[in-house]
Amino acid sequence: MEEEQRRLSQGAGSATASPPDSDDSDLMSMQELLEAEDAAVKDVKRGSVVEGTVVRVDQDEVLVDVGLKSEGHIPGREVTDIEQELGRKPIIGDRILVYVVATETAEGHPLLSYRRAGTERFWRRAQDQVQTGEVVEARVLEVNRGGVVVDFGNRAFVPISQLVSVQRVGETEEEQEQLVEQLKGLVGKRLKLKVIEADRKRNRLILSERQANRELRSQRRDTLLQELEPGQIRGGRVSNIANFGVFVDLGGADGLVHISELSWSRVKHPSEVVKPGQEVEVFVISVDRETKKIALSLRRAQEDPWMSIEERYPLNSVVTGEVIKQAQFGVFVKIEDGVEGLVHNSEIAPSDRRLLQEGKTLPFRVLSIDLDRRRLRLSPAPDSVADAESDQPVGEAPDSEPDVAPEAAAGGEPAPDTEAPHP
Repeated sequence: MEEEQRRLSQGAGSATASPPDSDDSDLMSMQELLEAEDAAVKDVKRGSVVEGTVVRVDQDEVLVDVGLKSEGHIPGREVTDIEQELGRKPIIGDRILVYVVATETAEGHPLLSYRRAGTERFWRRAQDQVQTGEVVEARVLEVNRGGVVVDFGNRAFVPISQLVSVQRVGETEEEQEQLVEQLKGLVGKRLKLKVIEADRKRNRLILSERQANRELRSQRRDTLLQELEPGQIRGGRVSNIANFGVFVDLGGADGLVHISELSWSRVKHPSEVVKPGQEVEVFVISVDRETKKIALSLRRAQEDPWMSIEERYPLNSVVTGEVIKQAQFGVFVKIEDGVEGLVHNSEIAPSDRRLLQEGKTLPFRVLSIDLDRRRLRLSPAPDSVADAESDQPVGEAPDSEPDVAPEAAAGGEPAPDTEAPHP
């Protein structure tokens, strides 16, 4: 009996001394967690700046978990600082940066300060802004010959090369004085800026208005590309003129008006129609959001003169036009912008041709309307010859008076004594 009890007690002892392998694994994992927690606690020292999580918000204090054995307390006098920086009251779960005043007070809890971590927050935020490219605002405090100093929560510098609010001038003393006056005019103004360098060790903080403008323009371009739709009429400003067309700034993105879309009339060069900086209205032809190309039309934003051509210039009516070109088969006449007519050779008497000189303004009769080719068929009006000849100085003969009748000169039958009027 005693022997059996001894064997049972030995079995129980060995079972206690040798737990399963899985239990060993669990005990090791728990031990590693405890060691890691102890190491984290040791890193939080008096005078360090750490990030913590808000776990409680009272009227007179905020409790923050920074990894110590108990929550740290931020006194109520600093709660206003948190609200001003966050733009709202702190809530449970907010991650904030705090300064460890003491790891344990007489009451047994850590004492923290939000205000004394301000410098660290400032530099971390500035370095983040370099990476994100965030556009910020800052007020100009003072100027010098190298640029302007702005209030960015700390003093920051904007070099002249990074300013777009001033116009660059030459190197003479007078020109440099003009530049300084321009810079002085910025004092007190708020500029949109982008942080391009944040070096805490050298206490160097450089901002750029030029890059901020590029960033804002890029954002406006993306927004504009989403808003634009074919068929819209948009206002813009002529930003550049090329031989093949005109670029128009729509307020964030440039679109191209091809030379063929500038006017209903023929255009030899875009400068005949618009000037740089001119405000215009344009018709959106197409928008390619992948390539970010915008095709525009200046003429389609205006009424097409051919829409009412038949009402304004009915058949057999007499219109006034300017001879713009002589061709082998006839003469081209401009009636108005976008409306041209052709006087075919068959409608021109030899005695009339010398009067249809380029630049001459004469009356013409409408014979037909070709909507497909957008052209009128014209003939000299009955009084056009007489009017043109009356312009000749007294006593001056026409340039080339024929010695024979027009029909005879052309090899036809002799003309009667009285010339019949042209149709």
